[in-house]
Amino acid sequence: MRVLRTAMVVAGLACMLCACASSEARLADATTRAIYEDDVSATTDAMTPALRTAVTREQVGAISDLLHSRGDYKGLTETGTEPDGAYDFRADFTRGSFIVKVKVTPSDEISGYRVIPAPT
Repeated sequence: MRVLRTAMVVAGLACMLCACASSEARLADATTRAIYEDDVSATTDAMTPALRTAVTREQVGAISDLLHSRGDYKGLTETGTEPDGAYDFRADFTRGSFIVKVKVTPSDEISGYRVIPAPT
């Protein structure tokens, strides 16, 4: 019974933390997970029409392979913003990290997404 209560408390805290994440962080995480899973449809789901048509299966596959080279995906941490309004994140993996830069429109659509190797 005590283990069940502890598990429920942990699950509740995880839900509260997810609710606190910004919409930009949620979009960046969902898109990064979709790319990691090599799912083109889910990758482009929240993108602007212009970006959606520019993304190819080959690009998603290549980035997915790159992400997999660092191991299992652990999640994103917001690290700042750029002067042009892009949001910066650190995508953590079991064997390292990448920098993810995301531009989001006022209507919560992704208008730009980049993955950059993190400095070692």
